Amino acid sequence: MAKGQNKAGTSILFIIIGIIIGAAAAVMVMKMLNNNTGETGSTQETPAAVVEESESFDDVSPDDPVPTDEMDIEVIKVNNQGITMKEINVYLYQLRDFYTSQYGESPWNTELEDGTPLYEYAKTELYNGLVRTEILNSKAEEYDVALSDDEKQQCADEAKTYIEELGSAICEDFALTEEGVRIMKEKQALSTKVYNAALEKLAETAEDTSEAALAQSFDALYDTWKLDYVITEDPIWQNIVIGSVG
Repeated sequence: MAKGQNKAGTSILFIIIGIIIGAAAAVMVMKMLNNNTGETGSTQETPAAVVEESESFDDVSPDDPVPTDEMDIEVIKVNNQGITMKEINVYLYQLRDFYTSQYGESPWNTELEDGTPLYEYAKTELYNGLVRTEILNSKAEEYDVALSDDEKQQCADEAKTYIEELGSAICEDFALTEEGVRIMKEKQALSTKVYNAALEKLAETAEDTSEAALAQSFDALYDTWKLDYVITEDPIWQNIVIGSVG
């Protein structure tokens, strides 16, 4: 079971920045958008960046799943950069597998040390990680980094292998696509390159160049970046409850 907020936060951060946990169990994302009669509804914390409800999104009833032909809906937008349902599906699948493998089959109502249910905390951390990735990637040109053709091909190859290993039945049932995995991997790879480039830049003028000090300096820098971004959410996001199935 969950031992505390720090342990859970570290685990989800590893997932977001690219350490992909192999999936052995699944979460049916489509059913997450149905009635969750066995779960308590989650309350989304407001991130530090500006959050506004987009008027351009289609209305989605809390009881209606997202059809498979609408996986290109931008569930979260960070300025003009969108995060689609096909990407989020992969994260949700892996999160469900990770937390159940660490804390048992029904960990979601476990309270962390501050009283926050695990399912709520996991969703908040996922949200923050998705936003962080988009903001980092928007800085790629500023730091003169990009994915090479070889790196993009590696992401594509890994996505293909991942989907093949899961099998068509699981992927169809849980709305997982090779394209969604590829996009996720490309975004993670690029955000890692931007992060490393930012640390190198900070180290040029830092008195303390230890890993911890540079990470703290980056966090402060990131907080200033977030002020320039507006985040919008499709109603789909509010309907997602991590761990509501299985």
